[in-house]
Amino acid sequence: MLVNNISGAYARLMRKSLIQSGRKWILPLCLVLPLLCTAEQFVDLTATVEVDSWDYLFLSDKQRDPKSADARSIFHSSTVFHCVIGADTWFVECQTKDQKNSCWFTGSNIIEQAVAPYFKPFTVIAPSVDGNPGRPVRVTDLMTMNTMARVCWLAFCSGSFLKHEGRKIYPPSDLWKESRLVSSGWSDQTTVFEDGLGLPKSLTLFTTNNQPVVQYQAHESTNVLGWNFPSEFYLVQYMPDGINEWKLHITAKGRITAIKEGTMPPVPKEALNPDRVEK
Repeated sequence: MLVNNISGAYARLMRKSLIQSGRKWILPLCLVLPLLCTAEQFVDLTATVEVDSWDYLFLSDKQRDPKSADARSIFHSSTVFHCVIGADTWFVECQTKDQKNSCWFTGSNIIEQAVAPYFKPFTVIAPSVDGNPGRPVRVTDLMTMNTMARVCWLAFCSGSFLKHEGRKIYPPSDLWKESRLVSSGWSDQTTVFEDGLGLPKSLTLFTTNNQPVVQYQAHESTNVLGWNFPSEFYLVQYMPDGINEWKLHITAKGRITAIKEGTMPPVPKEALNPDRVEK
């Protein structure tokens, strides 16, 4: 009888251990399986992106002492982005000064990682079925590296998202969340390249009275592996100003400097134990 009790307790302990071990590996498997279990093609590109915030420039110049030597030039260097794009997955990376920001979309999660000499790698995971980094009001956008990253995503990585029924395209600058656009909303008119990837050729977000909120246009395009990519593009975003007025908020432009067939960079090991998991 004692032997049977010991055997039963041992069996229950082993079952509990196996269940706990299985749960431990659910998240890592969900992260890596979409990247490992497919034989899809990938395009690797490098692009430069520039964004000018006219709100900031006008405000700072009005408030700045004209005799001050601290003014930042309105002419600045572009930010270089490295992107790898698959049919349903993507990777975006940029280096700003001494910090590197990387972002993966695995098909089920968006994973962000920041690496710098003055802190350990910081990793955030957010569930996502469509790879859209934009979020509604009172929710922080993903791809928090900067507005330029979300402009880059729209130009090179939004193809799979645009195929989703009921999709919602958000302006790349999240300052719209502090304006009357929160209550008025907008619609979109989008034309995509006619290929398997389906990146936007032109896109307009507009309010109910046809006021443009965002205008995006691919100026030139190039084809790799049967997919079209905007070799040059530009974007304009407007903001409400007062009751019935609108103002220029940001302008952006970008171009591809190198493009080829590539492979998807692996998800970092830190993603198996992220610093934060978004809902």
